[in-house]
Amino acid sequence: MKVIKRNGKAEEYNCKKIKKAINFACDGLSVNPLKLEAKFDESLFDGVTTKAIQDNLILHAKNLSTPMDDEWLLVSGRLATMDRWGIVGCYDKPFINYFEEQRNNGEWSHDNFDIYTKEEVGLIGTFVVKERDLQHTIASVETAESKYLAKNECIQMLFIGNAMLYASVEKTPQARLLRVKEFYEELSNLDWSLASPQLMNLRKGLNNASCFILAPDDDLNSIFDAFKDAAQISKNGGGLGWYLGFIRAKGSSLMGTDGGSGGVLPQVKVLNDTLVYINQAGKRKGAGTVALPIWHNDIMDFFDIQTEVGDPRSKSFDIQPQVCFMDLFMQKLEDNPQQEWITVCPHEVKEKLGIVLPNMYNEDFVEAYSEIEKAVEGGVLKVFTKYKVIDLWRKYLQVFFEKGRPYAGFMCKVNRDNPNKHDGFIYCLNLCVESFSNTKPDVYHHTCSLASLVVGRIAVNELSNKASSLTRLLNNGMMITKAPVVESENHLRDYRTIGVGIQGLADILAREWKSYEDLDFITEVCERIQYGCVRESIQMAKEYSPYPKFKGSRWDVGDIFDEYHKNSVCPDLDWLEQKQLCKQYGIYNSQLTSPAPNTSTSLFMMASAGFMPHYAEYFYEDNKDGKTPVSSMYGKDNPIFYANSIGYFKQHKLTKAVGAGQKFVDTGISAEYVLDRNIHEVTAKDVSMLVKEAWKNSTKAVYYLRTIKVGEQLVKTDELCSSCSG
Repeated sequence: MKVIKRNGKAEEYNCKKIKKAINFACDGLSVNPLKLEAKFDESLFDGVTTKAIQDNLILHAKNLSTPMDDEWLLVSGRLATMDRWGIVGCYDKPFINYFEEQRNNGEWSHDNFDIYTKEEVGLIGTFVVKERDLQHTIASVETAESKYLAKNECIQMLFIGNAMLYASVEKTPQARLLRVKEFYEELSNLDWSLASPQLMNLRKGLNNASCFILAPDDDLNSIFDAFKDAAQISKNGGGLGWYLGFIRAKGSSLMGTDGGSGGVLPQVKVLNDTLVYINQAGKRKGAGTVALPIWHNDIMDFFDIQTEVGDPRSKSFDIQPQVCFMDLFMQKLEDNPQQEWITVCPHEVKEKLGIVLPNMYNEDFVEAYSEIEKAVEGGVLKVFTKYKVIDLWRKYLQVFFEKGRPYAGFMCKVNRDNPNKHDGFIYCLNLCVESFSNTKPDVYHHTCSLASLVVGRIAVNELSNKASSLTRLLNNGMMITKAPVVESENHLRDYRTIGVGIQGLADILAREWKSYEDLDFITEVCERIQYGCVRESIQMAKEYSPYPKFKGSRWDVGDIFDEYHKNSVCPDLDWLEQKQLCKQYGIYNSQLTSPAPNTSTSLFMMASAGFMPHYAEYFYEDNKDGKTPVSSMYGKDNPIFYANSIGYFKQHKLTKAVGAGQKFVDTGISAEYVLDRNIHEVTAKDVSMLVKEAWKNSTKAVYYLRTIKVGEQLVKTDELCSSCSG
């Protein structure tokens, strides 16, 4: 029997080569290679290509996997890795030769690669451990090949290339080499998970920031400049937030004409189509969220931008709506939902009352709302609507239940906790609701780089040290990122916002035999991570400088440290010592922690996604080759934990876990919720309780809601969360 090699030549079939490959892929694993040999023999025929042989081996190994025999996924991944080794050949030559080829062909085009001498590159090549490619399952390998790897890369080359760039800003050659090794070790041992823009873009010298928020002013130039910025950000792989609170309402005056304004919906439509047209470097769809405050007079139309109600020309199905709730509204809902709620036009309120309503939160908003009530009763304001609180709430719940959106942002809590409330406002949330900071029309676009600790692989007492190192990596990355627009450059310069996250909270809970009801342990995980981030940021302020807006911040005043000290569950962490050091040296970053959803990168890292419970103990991920099984990190060790996937939880109770973590997260937590009708009866009351409890338990947001119908299964997470953070 003949086989056709990749170069087109025919040779006799040699079963020993196949057995050798199978035995290599199965080495050290609790699997029987004979099972794969038997399956493979069924697919042989005269004239079969070596590619078909390899593909069949990969497929059959994948299909042998079961929840309790999931090491076949590693066998399949190893076979796919061996195939890539043969095609790419990057390990078959000295690293210096590979490095120069990548530089010459433009795959590694970042200017900072030039910092390294040939001798240093040669030494760096000795850091690379080729065999670590073999620790990746088939889902991990397929994710890397489809999303992250350049055509001439294998996984270890991606990691070493990024490590070289993150270390390139260190001040001496010796420091650079030490950091290259440190960063590479953490990345290749899968303790850190980079966000998708860093995995895709960094080596090419493109943007590696993940999250952006724009807040255009009520001005034609500002609005269309923001559209252009949105296009540039999407082109460079960023996920987008867009705040509509400054935009005048429908029916407001325009250029002296009463009733001339079309409101916010036409603007949403243009942004929607912009993101459809401008995708993320051709690798992912453009993605964004648009936010409107609950006090805006267009709110009822906004609720319907993705429903079947109303003019189809006003619909925007490719963008995610978000409602910014105020504490006053939520308190009225609690006290007496029959109370009145007035929605207004921000332009008219500014023109007639001198109140910039988007800048009002907490007590300031209560005072401003009181002035608005008087102005409405006195006939001063013309563009307004009176609702009962319960009617707005029911409309929100109806759409939220049906569509899973709009997201809910609790903006008074967000601004109350804002470390930089001395210098501005946080208007809305980003695409995945975990990253936000001060924005300002035409001056600052919130810009943040994300990466996560894969906490299921890290000892609890090592979380702070790992977080410190990851803080250094993200800050170094910020120094070399290419911001897509000027307003992002301004924000990076003045705020230096990063987001260290948590990938696989479920995995560390499973490993430690804890649950989502162990609130103190969840708080401990977040506290140890925050402590490590803060400690390193203070050290970097000592080495470089505090972030420019530090003076007057909560870090400078010190009340944020007092709050951490009060909430601490870790006696070995001294927050008051960090307070004194911060007073002496400042802090390098304005914000540091942002647990993101991590959908795509969790497949690459072979971990549960994000902060929330896992979606299934064993599920199938769709890709171009069909469905690929995905297993759980500690599924064999603690199967009972993983059997209780997110749908089994009473969702409103999970808000307590998010609130427990939020105590030591200085931005937000991406928290999606699932109502599974196969497990629980679901009513509107359940949805209402979920959002109310999220507010009461001091979380900052509710991400999307997924409702699973009877007879259906939840098989994978939403693609939206891979649009920025990974």
